[in-house]
Amino acid sequence: MTNFTNELSSLKETHLAEPLIKPKISENTSEPVRHPSHISKYNHQFSRYKRFLLKSPPPRLDANGSEELADAPMDILAASTVITKDVLEFFSKLFTRLYHSRFFKVLVSTTQPAHVIALVSVLVVATILVPSSSSQTSHNSHAHLRPHPFTRFSYLCAFSLHIGSQFWMTFMSGLSLYFSLPRHAFGEVQKVLFPKYFTLNSVLSMIILVQFIRVHPLWDLYTYLQVGTLSLCFLLELLIRLYIVPPVIHLITVKTELESAAGVGQEIGRYKLGQLIHCPHYMKLHHTFRKLHFITAMGNIMTISCSAFHLHYIAINML
Repeated sequence: MTNFTNELSSLKETHLAEPLIKPKISENTSEPVRHPSHISKYNHQFSRYKRFLLKSPPPRLDANGSEELADAPMDILAASTVITKDVLEFFSKLFTRLYHSRFFKVLVSTTQPAHVIALVSVLVVATILVPSSSSQTSHNSHAHLRPHPFTRFSYLCAFSLHIGSQFWMTFMSGLSLYFSLPRHAFGEVQKVLFPKYFTLNSVLSMIILVQFIRVHPLWDLYTYLQVGTLSLCFLLELLIRLYIVPPVIHLITVKTELESAAGVGQEIGRYKLGQLIHCPHYMKLHHTFRKLHFITAMGNIMTISCSAFHLHYIAINML
């Protein structure tokens, strides 16, 4: 037992006396860093395929015939990210140039373009609602023909997007943000969403109206009801976008400045005007804003009703 203990102690002393062997990190290895594509033949073929898609030059090879890492092409995700960034920057610069142009200033700073757009839209809808005798004869002669699949696709796609945006903006986005954000933050969000919402819906309503007429060349009483409903929906959304949304956005901006100066507007899900309730100028702006906002809300509810009525028509004809 004593001999075993002595041998163990001598082994420990020998181990402690030996110097530790440290790796030489500073030495340069002669073997270059390999690209992962040399692992298998499949990966090498896939690398060539990616290079063909991205139209990148063939990589340089080292002395051993392996692909150098520095010359390896980007993967598909990285390349698509770069391409998307370039495309977005291009359209952003194009929009900035258009925004500072004289044409855009005349278009958004005066009411004449809005009047022209409204007049043209009313004339188009009137032409659709009161077709001529020649167009009726043409419709009756082509009543047995099935519409093109793209016509039906664009009609159903536009209607789906339209009713989906109405549901999301009215029942999800609006209520959720109002009861989750401070009132001023909610107002800033609405200033961005209101123009886009009514612009998108008016364009979709016009597409639905035109494609519905192409899908239903033979008109009867139910077709007239649907055309009238879709026309009402389109005109409501267009008129709200042209005549109601701009003053609402302006009033939101003015009210936010006055409320920020008075130290109110950070409450969530409620109104607390504080001392501004005794300011005649602010209360006049506030009443005007509430009236225009009420008109916008009622118009939006009417357009949702029109969409629900048309959805009922689609459901009946599918059965």
